[in-house]
Amino acid sequence: VPPAEQTSRQFYRQLHHSACRDIHSLEANWRSGQYTLTRVKDDSRVSCLQFDDNMIVTGGYVDSAIKVWDRSTLQQLKVLEGHTKGVWCLQFNEEVIMSGSADHTVKVWDIQTGQMINNLLHHKGVV
Repeated sequence: VPPAEQTSRQFYRQLHHSACRDIHSLEANWRSGQYTLTRVKDDSRVSCLQFDDNMIVTGGYVDSAIKVWDRSTLQQLKVLEGHTKGVWCLQFNEEVIMSGSADHTVKVWDIQTGQMINNLLHHKGVV
């Protein structure tokens, strides 16, 4: 096995083990009642979300919007609008947010400005 491929396999093995530990911890906390439920002041229906240490990004299926929240204060930072039907999936990194929608598009957004930087139109169904 080439060194680069071996390093990649090692990375994904470690990532998998880390994710499994996190899932186990979340499930244990949920079952034992060791969690704090905090409501966010928003009436939209969330169909997908992703979070990291600093922010939460949600996609709505009624308002078709992507919302970016500060994780520590739960204040809404940005609303990204451009989908014409519900947002069903999203993923983000340090630079972009990618979203898929029932409008059959994938959109790429600049995470700092909230501006759409690409619009992929050639899907024949819900993304």
